[in-house]
Amino acid sequence: MKSMAALVFAFALVTLLPTSANATTLEITRGTVVLSQELGSQMSFSGIGFVVFATEEPGCCGDLSRAFGVEPFVLSDVLVSSPSSLVDIRVGNQTCRGSINPFVSCGDITLTSPGFAIPPDWPINIPFVATVSFTATGQLLVGGEAFDMVGHGTVTGTRCLSAPQAPCLGGVRDRSEIVYTFVSEPPTLWLMLVSAMTIGIGFAHRSVVNVCLRGLAEWRQMRAMNS
Repeated sequence: MKSMAALVFAFALVTLLPTSANATTLEITRGTVVLSQELGSQMSFSGIGFVVFATEEPGCCGDLSRAFGVEPFVLSDVLVSSPSSLVDIRVGNQTCRGSINPFVSCGDITLTSPGFAIPPDWPINIPFVATVSFTATGQLLVGGEAFDMVGHGTVTGTRCLSAPQAPCLGGVRDRSEIVYTFVSEPPTLWLMLVSAMTIGIGFAHRSVVNVCLRGLAEWRQMRAMNS
């Protein structure tokens, strides 16, 4: 337990360290990245002066169940159109779609987050849902220029082992879905520690969740009073 807390604390500190200013850095302020074993992936996010849209067919991201362990989950993707994917990126008035033949890349993105840490004895008939923080880094190659790209937010993972109730309807066994949501607010150490250490579990009422939610509400109330 102590080693896990130390790992989470180190992750939070690293993501809060300041980075050097760069005039060509683009910040993702809104949008989502959805990974699904059944539906593939869809990226739709933007910031000031740029928009990114990309889709890939099912199986693009490998076995998503690896995100539900205790190790950090890292997803890296090259932004390029192909017979199984579509990319449309706009920076200012420049556009990039990329291609496989000849190979033309529009950039890349890497999403990093703690593992969702599903307990080994989790009941197979209950959906598992967890939310943690994530960071995003990458680069866009548009109009002959390279732009660094950064972002952060929360990511929710859903694991359906053999659960008949929502969000695991349809009789699909061992299905995983991961949804990243970008936010524009700067991350705080408290929020990152709470989201990384608290597992939001669907349909299971755990006292630790209630305690953390109350603590988060009190923290927000104190911040509002002091602002």
